[in-house]
Amino acid sequence: MPNKKKQKALFKILRDHFGRNLPFALYKKPGAQMMTAVLQSDKALNTTLDFDRPGFVMAPFDGEDAPLVFLRPDALYHCKFKPLKHPFRLADPIPNPVGREIHLDLVEQAKKSIVAEAFQKVVVSRRFSVPVSADLLSTAFGMMQVYPNAFTYFFHHPSAGTWLGATPELLLKSHAGFGETMALAGTRSADPTLKEHEWTSKELYEQQVVTDFIEKQMQAMQLEAQVGPVENIRAGKLWHLGTVIRTPLPITQAGALLRALHPTPAVCGVPRDKAQFFIREHENYNREYYTGFLGEIGIEQPESFSTYVNLRCIQIRNGRAYVYVGGGITADSKAEAEWEETQHKSTTVLSLLENSWKAIG
Repeated sequence: MPNKKKQKALFKILRDHFGRNLPFALYKKPGAQMMTAVLQSDKALNTTLDFDRPGFVMAPFDGEDAPLVFLRPDALYHCKFKPLKHPFRLADPIPNPVGREIHLDLVEQAKKSIVAEAFQKVVVSRRFSVPVSADLLSTAFGMMQVYPNAFTYFFHHPSAGTWLGATPELLLKSHAGFGETMALAGTRSADPTLKEHEWTSKELYEQQVVTDFIEKQMQAMQLEAQVGPVENIRAGKLWHLGTVIRTPLPITQAGALLRALHPTPAVCGVPRDKAQFFIREHENYNREYYTGFLGEIGIEQPESFSTYVNLRCIQIRNGRAYVYVGGGITADSKAEAEWEETQHKSTTVLSLLENSWKAIG
């Protein structure tokens, strides 16, 4: 059973744990009023995801990129989340002429491969870094405050590094014998007046590709896919298209469905194997845990779990924050628009790094 701690006490425990370079995950699920902390008491690296025992999983985009990490809950804490009044300034995108030219070229290469019928869609991404001197626990707390409807987290393991993020995308969750996932694709700047018909054909196509993929994977496992309507999903300054898909899911099939869904066309492409090969050959860096998945296993109760796609994330290394952003490319993509989309997406985490959050504890 988790121990309940006050906010100040929990942050003191986490600072001590982090200071000793021990593994932990601090997270808050979308809409939740509670933070959860999973602390492992040693530096052991467990690379097996086991649905029969509780823990926290951090999985890479590609098994060749980095190891899957499964944290043991040697100590487990719950803490009521108490947001603070804090002025928040949205960051501006960082100009990057060299990065822009590289990304434009990558998009054009992807489009040429699509025209040559190598694949229908591929998701290409980029990474850049900025100096970071912020208190990371306070930054994580800021993420939870500014993005209450995202899965927000702070993860550390000496064998996997230090990561923070605020992701809007559910990969798969299961409770009481039912599984739920989301087909999320398309990106537009936030506008409260946005209506579904204002999305472009490219964005609608991207979202339908993800929905069709999920439905096909479920049907291949003889699972009944219950597909909901397409909805507008807001994540900070951005809108996305989302469709919730549910299915009866015995826990014995949970691992197989998770493997069947990851990586989805929303972060990889279609067909998946060809898109993944293009990504390996043409992106000039290793994604590691960006576009992988993470979440809790059996923490709330046995045979339940919640996993999310690792988007809108940063990796902390050697005093710098590495920011990861990307977008889906189809035959209709415009390279300049794709660059601007990654610029907009980057402001999510840049805003958190640039604001001076009040230290907690």
